[in-house]
Amino acid sequence: MRKVRLERDTLWLSTADMAALLVGIAVHIVLTQTFTDGNYGRWVLLLDLFYVTATIVDLGLPTLIGRDGERLGSNTHDLVHRCLRIQIRFALPIIALGGILGWLWIGDSTTWLLASLILSLSACVQILTYAHRAALRSLGESRQEALVRFVDRGATAVGIILAAWQFGAHPIALALATLFGPLGAMLVAIRLGERRLAAVEDGVILDTSKADDRTLINLGLPFLLAAIALVTNVRIEKLMLGVLSTTTQVEIFQIAWLAFIAGYAPILSIRAVMLSWFGEVRDDVDKLWHRAKRAIVLIGIAAIPGFFIGGLIGMQAISAVFPDYADKATVVFSWLLVAWILALFASVPLTLVQVSEQPLRYAALLWFGIIADFIACWVMIPGAHFPAEKVAFAAIIGAAVVLVASTIEAWRLYSDTSFSESCS
Repeated sequence: MRKVRLERDTLWLSTADMAALLVGIAVHIVLTQTFTDGNYGRWVLLLDLFYVTATIVDLGLPTLIGRDGERLGSNTHDLVHRCLRIQIRFALPIIALGGILGWLWIGDSTTWLLASLILSLSACVQILTYAHRAALRSLGESRQEALVRFVDRGATAVGIILAAWQFGAHPIALALATLFGPLGAMLVAIRLGERRLAAVEDGVILDTSKADDRTLINLGLPFLLAAIALVTNVRIEKLMLGVLSTTTQVEIFQIAWLAFIAGYAPILSIRAVMLSWFGEVRDDVDKLWHRAKRAIVLIGIAAIPGFFIGGLIGMQAISAVFPDYADKATVVFSWLLVAWILALFASVPLTLVQVSEQPLRYAALLWFGIIADFIACWVMIPGAHFPAEKVAFAAIIGAAVVLVASTIEAWRLYSDTSFSESCS
C-alpha cells in the first residue's frame, strides 16, 4: 500500500495547484478583457459568494476521510459512498438558495439570475469531488488527486476561452463554461478513486466507519466550520469591498489576490498532506511532535526564498499580464506577501490542533482570524482613499491573530498531553 509522505505528496499537490493557477490567471486575463462597466468585479463577487455558500455541502466529511482513510483501509470505500449520499441531499437546496442570493445581491436581470444558478451549481459540483480526492490523498495517491485538480481548472479555462470567443461577455455562456471543469473533475475523481478504493485491503474499525449519517454529520461539524472558515478567510476582503466599496476596488484587489493565491495554494496543499500525515500518528504524541518538527523545518526552508522570489515573480507578473491594474495592484500585493508568510508559519500549529481530540478549536482559531479581519475591514474601508490597500492590512491582522492563537493552543494541547504521558 502506498503511504503518505509529506515532501513527495506536497510537491505533487503544489505543482498541480501552481499549474492550475497559471491556467486560472489566463482565464482572468480573458475575463478582464471581456467584461466592461464593472461586470468583472460583479463576476468575482458572485464566484466568491458561491464558494462560501457551497462549502456548506462539504459538511466536514472529506476531512474525516483524509484524516482516517489510511487507518480505515478497506472501510474507506463505504465511508466515501455514505459521505457522498449525505452531501448530495444538502447540495440541492444550497444550489437554489445560493443562486437566488447572488442574483439579489449582484444581478440586475434574468440573465444574471440564470448565470447565478449555474455558478452556484458549479461550486457545489466541485465540492462533491472532495470525498474521492480526500480518499486518494489519504491512501498516498496525491499524484492522482493532483490530476483531478488540474482537470478542474484546465477544463474550465478551455470552456471560458471558447465562450468568450463565441459569445463575448454573456454571463450565461461564461457560467456554463465554468461548469465544465467541476463536471470533468468529478468524473475523473470517481474513476480514479473507485479503482484505488477497490484495491485497498485490511484496515481498522474507527468511529467514522461505524457511525450513522447523523453521527457522521456531528463528527464533521467542527471541520465544516473550519472549511467555511478556510474559504471565507481568503475571500472576506473581497466580499467586504463589495459591501462597503465599489466593484472597481474589488477588481484591483482581485488582481493582487491572484498573485497572492498562487503562493497560498501550496500552503493549503501542505495542510492537506499534513492532515493525513499527522492523522496517521495522532495517538502517539512523540511521533506527532517529531513529524511536526520536520514540517516546521520544511516550511522554514521554503519561507525565505518563497517570500523574495515569489514576491518578485508576482510583481513582474502583475505588471506584465494586467498592465491596466499594475500600479495599484502591485502595492496591494506587496502587503499581501506579509499575510502569506504569517499564514505559512501558522500551518503546523493549525494542523496539530486539527488532528487533536478537540477539532472544534481548529475551527475556532480560523474564525478568530476572520472576525479580526472583518472588524479591521469594517473600520478601515469607509472613507479610505485606497480601500483595496486597507483590506490588505486587514488580511495581515487576521493572519497574525491565527498564527499567535494557533501556536498557543497547539502548545497547550500537546505539551499537557506529553507531560501527562511522561508522568504515567
